[in-house]
Amino acid sequence: MNLRIDILTLQLFVAIVEEQSIAKAAEKKHIAVSAVSRRISDMEEMLQVELLYRHSKGIEPTSAGYALLEHARIVLGNLAHLETELVGYRQGTRGHIRLFVNRSAILESLAQELGEFLVLHPLVRVDLEESISPEIIQAVTENRADLGIFGGNILAPDLQVFPYRQDRLVAIVPRDHALAARAKVRFADLVDQEFISLEKGSSIDTLCVKAAAELGRQLKLRIRVSGFDALFRIVEARMGVGVVPMEITHGRFDPGSLVAVPLDEPWAQRTLVLAVRNRASLPPATRLLVEHLLAAEAK
Repeated sequence: MNLRIDILTLQLFVAIVEEQSIAKAAEKKHIAVSAVSRRISDMEEMLQVELLYRHSKGIEPTSAGYALLEHARIVLGNLAHLETELVGYRQGTRGHIRLFVNRSAILESLAQELGEFLVLHPLVRVDLEESISPEIIQAVTENRADLGIFGGNILAPDLQVFPYRQDRLVAIVPRDHALAARAKVRFADLVDQEFISLEKGSSIDTLCVKAAAELGRQLKLRIRVSGFDALFRIVEARMGVGVVPMEITHGRFDPGSLVAVPLDEPWAQRTLVLAVRNRASLPPATRLLVEHLLAAEAK
């Protein structure tokens, strides 16, 4: 038997049982009595079973009718729950956000701001992936990420880009290094040092390589690392110097071993940006997160 029972007919059947009257159910649903009767008759004919007893005191379900009533209420309840969930997705109270970010953003401000957002929207799920700037741009462009946060010195011509945060780059040197006592340092003072660099293509690596090239030099790259903690440990072991954002240095190394010296370069004031394919067409939850992050930046 191929059953085809539409939602309105189930709603009418439940209303008839609850009101014990076809006329009252029709009035409640704003449908003609004859149309309601016809729907119930068609359903009984399709199911080949009687669903309702009609007597002088009104209408009550048969045993088959009670079975249908139980399942109809389950189906209608599930549909109501589904509607509530879908409304949540439309309004942004539910959703799934794919977020690609660089390590600086996570350590500087994003973790706290994302936590605040999820307190406000506990039914939103976020997949957070850490990567370097070019890979973040590619992920957003290819729709593998809904939004990305990366260094603003890396161009993303196919994306909509918004300023997210500013940070200040500093040189990390051992406490007994010749540059450690300086109030600030030019990049020209670093370019001849053994250099500990972050991942190739990352925002900071790109800035340092470009700065060296503008001085007509090449970085004396000794070790390339994938994280700031590794960079601190290697510099602490006196294998070279490095460049990191000032904001991520607080409490991350022993000040008796390492010193952060501000870089005296225009490009050392770095902008992190937030990028999307098209802000106007973002899913509601993603749009809410973008608004939350940009509002936090404006404070």
